[in-house]
Amino acid sequence: MEFPWLFLTTFTLCLLLSFSSTAESFKRCPNCGSTRVPYPLSTGPGCGDPDYKIRCDIRGSLWFDTLNGSTNPIKLIDPSGQRFVLAPPGFEPNTCVSVDIKSHGIQLDPNLPFNVSSSNTVIIMNCTKDGLDGYISQGFNCSDNSLCHKFLNENPEARGKCRGVTSCCWYKTGASVNTYKVYRARTEKCTAYQSFMNLDLTMPVSKWGEPAVEILWEAPREPVCKIPGDCTGLVNSVCSVDPKSLGQKRCLCKKGLQWDAVNAVCEGPVLIYDF
Repeated sequence: MEFPWLFLTTFTLCLLLSFSSTAESFKRCPNCGSTRVPYPLSTGPGCGDPDYKIRCDIRGSLWFDTLNGSTNPIKLIDPSGQRFVLAPPGFEPNTCVSVDIKSHGIQLDPNLPFNVSSSNTVIIMNCTKDGLDGYISQGFNCSDNSLCHKFLNENPEARGKCRGVTSCCWYKTGASVNTYKVYRARTEKCTAYQSFMNLDLTMPVSKWGEPAVEILWEAPREPVCKIPGDCTGLVNSVCSVDPKSLGQKRCLCKKGLQWDAVNAVCEGPVLIYDF
């Protein structure tokens, strides 16, 4: 009498395995140095999704290139949160000017699936009167008791590079005016900026941690295809007409399965039978 139960247990296990994720991420890019590059991020042709481009240099470091020639190192990638963290450029030597002032700071292409998260607190410094007036009208805090003065006085680098500077503002990213940019550093506005993630405003400046910028990416759709062979790497998918885009085809998951945008696989329900 024990054999039927053994058979049913084995059968149930097989069902669990067959309906769970069945493949590695579709065309995941190779590691960059020791850092795993999750789908959909793409470091070159033939892997990842080309709309989610990042760069792996010869030293095995990852970079995110933005508009106007600006580029920043990627410090951390969180695939489940669909985000990565950049190290902002900091100051030019011996002056209160951002390194990327010529490229006007970190600006994203609004046509690509990236945006600036609402977790960043940005300090802008060394502002002209026109700059202050303009940013005050946008709701930035540029008052005499603004948080930015605390940063100028207590952060060692800012205190050294911006000695004597009294004009500054601070704001949180994620609003409509800065969904695709952190700050446009300009000589006619404010020449320097710095950004911190998940900042607790009650903490002393010495506890703010390292400067950082959090960037989010949108969940990718199924891979584009032209012929059935393009979908070979995505198990349990077929090259079919995209119902959301006329004239385009995608590797759509077979009936009963669904696209897992985080792991880039076709997966289905896990079936548990209660005997």
